[in-house]
Amino acid sequence: MSVVSLATLIVQNTKAQVYDFALGIANVIGLPVSSWQAGDPTRALFHVEAELHSGPLEQTVVGFIKSRFLDLATGSWLIVKAEQDYGVTVPDATYATCDVLLTNTSGYVYTFEAGDLTLKSTTTGKTYRNTTGGTLIAKVGATNGTLTVAVVADEAGSDSSASAGEIDDLVTTHTGVTCTNALAAVGVDEQDEETTRQQCRDRLGRLSPNGPKEAYADVARDAELTGTSNITRVRTYGDSETGDVTVYLAGPSGAVAEVDRALVETAILTWAAPLCITPTVLSASNVTVPITYELWIYKSSGKTVAEVAEDVEAALEAMFAARPIGGDIIAPATTGKLYRSMIESTIRAVFPTTAFRVSVTVPAGDTSMTNGQVAALGTVTATVTMVVDP
Repeated sequence: MSVVSLATLIVQNTKAQVYDFALGIANVIGLPVSSWQAGDPTRALFHVEAELHSGPLEQTVVGFIKSRFLDLATGSWLIVKAEQDYGVTVPDATYATCDVLLTNTSGYVYTFEAGDLTLKSTTTGKTYRNTTGGTLIAKVGATNGTLTVAVVADEAGSDSSASAGEIDDLVTTHTGVTCTNALAAVGVDEQDEETTRQQCRDRLGRLSPNGPKEAYADVARDAELTGTSNITRVRTYGDSETGDVTVYLAGPSGAVAEVDRALVETAILTWAAPLCITPTVLSASNVTVPITYELWIYKSSGKTVAEVAEDVEAALEAMFAARPIGGDIIAPATTGKLYRSMIESTIRAVFPTTAFRVSVTVPAGDTSMTNGQVAALGTVTATVTMVVDP
């Protein structure tokens, strides 16, 4: 006996399907369906009924039925199910953050407080503000003064993400001062639905006496327990002989700030650490992966070269933000990698019908990871060739 997919049993009928079904019933009970002309009141009434039943009402009914099943619930239904059935609050979109290097080529000394600086990406037009300050010393001889500050996007979500080197302009100008970011700043839209489903499954780990590794991951992602929503990835490693547990954390851009790590450690010790177990909570360390690629694409894509490169970079940012700490592990190996084929497939998938060739030259191969490392997107160098359609 073949297994029936649950998803195939919950289907939203279209207007045409509802209309045909109503006509079928009318025909069975003996109404003169074949004699009805266009504009006939009964036929018009059937059209009205089909419109009503295939619209918001049908969407609500189907959405409500799907909300009973974690794998099928979507949109607001999934958010409600996560909170009501699992006690999981789906986090809002996050603000892109990263470190920015200020370079001073002048003879002036500048002192900045948090919020003093407004920075900008000339590529996207998005703006950022500094959350840390410090003193930017003057240039001495041939040595420029430098200061690293943390910045956060003014707008939440992925639109404010910036690739390495893209935060390149100071809106709040200071003579001789320039800026750049070595690593990407990644903002995340409202949590994707697969992450929400995984978080719901992890929540079940709390039903045991604080034992499974899922309990550590669940607590680490729970902003209500930790006080931070900057944790999007967790990986737990245990040593059954000594009782030591190591929990690695990462955010959308990779490594997390010390303040976030400390908050998560406190929450795990309170909510997920059983007796005789010693958890160590660490931020994953970034392995910066620059990417150089060539892409051949037909002109029927309707995109300019710059738009193609921008769309590909956004897809790469999203892919890197979703890669697990320690890389993707293929058993029996115990350590993972960021696979070069993943980079190629991500680029190709942006234009599945019009892109026909991808060549990634950097990295030259797979990037190996240790258990505590996470891939961070470096500078993306693109060569896009537009080809006339055959």
